[in-house]
Amino acid sequence: MTFQETLQEFANATGAKGAVMLAWDGETVASYAAGAGTEMDLIGAQHAPVLDIIKEASSRHDPSASVQTIFITSAFARLSISVIKDNYCLVASLERFTPMGKVIVESRKAVQRIEEEMG
Repeated sequence: MTFQETLQEFANATGAKGAVMLAWDGETVASYAAGAGTEMDLIGAQHAPVLDIIKEASSRHDPSASVQTIFITSAFARLSISVIKDNYCLVASLERFTPMGKVIVESRKAVQRIEEEMG
């Protein structure tokens, strides 16, 4: 299964507007948008560095606990950012009231498939 197919499956399972796989420098590896006009490359580009900052802050609090998924919620939307190995992440654009538990479960499945594909 290609990265894009995995992203599409993840988006369909969670109702996400789209999903993007990024390298830590914000470079897009693969993306999927459920509808026209959703530019996941632009939505995701700034969030890899945000995840890096959160991981650093978290390691200062508890070095043994690694960050897996974070959520950012605004008045109108929600983003999930999940860690893929050490140098990649999965960003999804979601409706504001998308259940976080479902996104966590589905993102773990997607991350596992992506990591298997990466080798």
